[in-house]
Amino acid sequence: MAKPATGDGRKPEDDDDGGHENRPTDLDEKSHRELMALHAQAASAILFAKNIQWRSVGSALLVFAAMIAIAVSTHADRKFIDVMSLISIFLTCGVIFVLVMYQFWQFNEISRVREIEKHFSSVYREISSIKSRREGNFHRYTLLTFMIVSVILGAVVANIGMSQGL
Repeated sequence: MAKPATGDGRKPEDDDDGGHENRPTDLDEKSHRELMALHAQAASAILFAKNIQWRSVGSALLVFAAMIAIAVSTHADRKFIDVMSLISIFLTCGVIFVLVMYQFWQFNEISRVREIEKHFSSVYREISSIKSRREGNFHRYTLLTFMIVSVILGAVVANIGMSQGL
């Protein structure tokens, strides 16, 4: 037996939603608004942490470039180069620490978002789950690795460049 056509002449099985029924949230309006505010706050915190990570990498690379410029332009002696090399090592360790700490913060905020999303409608959860957790983690940790390697290579290049300035 055929199902009746919708108002625009299509049959219900022709709908673009793939036959998924939306199950709305069971929350009252006030609780739903609170969760939406928490969700927005967590998403904002994640973006803030990512921004700080990239700024940390960029700032460290700029400092390394400045160290090379100082060493080459001032014809610094060996003691001064050694001090700047030590500073570059401490800076590298500090930046890596900051990158990892902000990565943990992002992980906590993502966990909070996922817990909040459990209380939203079924359509929201379905759309949110299009990118798998594994894929998201792969992207996050690949970028973290890239940032750490960039800072380490920047320190290596800075130390080589400062040594060449002698």
